[in-house]
Amino acid sequence: MSKVVVVMPTYNEAENVEKIVPELLNILRNSGWTASILVVDDSSPDGTADIAEEIGRKIGGVIVLRRGGKLGLGSAYIDGFKYVIGNMPNVDYVCEMDADGSHPPEVLPKMLEIAEKEKYDLVIGSRYVEGGKWSEKSIYRIIVSKTANILGRISTGMKIKDMTSGYRVIRKSILEKIIDKLTELHSGYVFQVQLLYLLYKTGARIHEYPFTFMPRIYGKTKLGYREIFSYFKWCLKTFMERIVS
Repeated sequence: MSKVVVVMPTYNEAENVEKIVPELLNILRNSGWTASILVVDDSSPDGTADIAEEIGRKIGGVIVLRRGGKLGLGSAYIDGFKYVIGNMPNVDYVCEMDADGSHPPEVLPKMLEIAEKEKYDLVIGSRYVEGGKWSEKSIYRIIVSKTANILGRISTGMKIKDMTSGYRVIRKSILEKIIDKLTELHSGYVFQVQLLYLLYKTGARIHEYPFTFMPRIYGKTKLGYREIFSYFKWCLKTFMERIVS
């Protein structure tokens, strides 16, 4: 039976974690996976880490990695990945998933199944392949996302349709090959595209699986103008490096 760990960065997601974590574990276990959730919390003042630990005491399968402050989505994932690689040797797949409910938990077993059956190294939950869509009603977020994907494809030369998706299944053995090359610690968009680009250049077999992106259950989005600007700079830098190499 294959083992999976879902790395879930959090900052002030107490209400969402209380709902999503038990639901996700139940779905994965009922689908035949040996599953754990690694909550990487940036000292959330709303007690997110405490709630996650309490869930773990009640039903098991929850690990909480507490960090000293709000250090960024990219660094949360890197710390989570390194924890899994260094402490969980029998894990087969490492997954990325938001804690806010935008990634439907029932889709993850289907992504894992196709990775297992078809031997993909990376399965991306995609809003932009046939069958994928947005349920989110924010026109601003949709425009930003689609623009970011166009820029990502231009800068890297990849043909992936949803490059900024944070819903992913990654084979741990290939993640180990690029973990020390990840440098983008703060911007979520930059981190996701850099990770994808490194996996692509390593020769990873990549597949996009359709899903419906949902509005967050509680709280507000953390996407800001600083992150958008950082992403634009990274895309420009990557494009220039690619065309002169």
